[in-house]
Amino acid sequence: MGLFYTPKPKQYKVEPRFWDPEKEKREARERRIKAELGIRDEDGVYRPYLSKGDFRRGLANTKWAPSIQRRRSGIRFLVLVALLAALLYFILR
Repeated sequence: MGLFYTPKPKQYKVEPRFWDPEKEKREARERRIKAELGIRDEDGVYRPYLSKGDFRRGLANTKWAPSIQRRRSGIRFLVLVALLAALLYFILR
């Protein structure tokens, strides 16, 4: 026994979990196919599945798509340059 009491670290038991990525992909594919065919789960509730990249693919077809934003930015710039050129023309005339 020492001069000071030092408690031992608390110990715990962790059960390792097994994760099968192939099984997860297969189940996700099955859910997606069932959703496309209109088949409901066993409990009758429709649960859509979002996979990686769905948000970007959905965003690519909206008004916030990067290509549309660049085009709008270019048009805005050309209109601004034309207005400034016209203003400069009328001032210096």
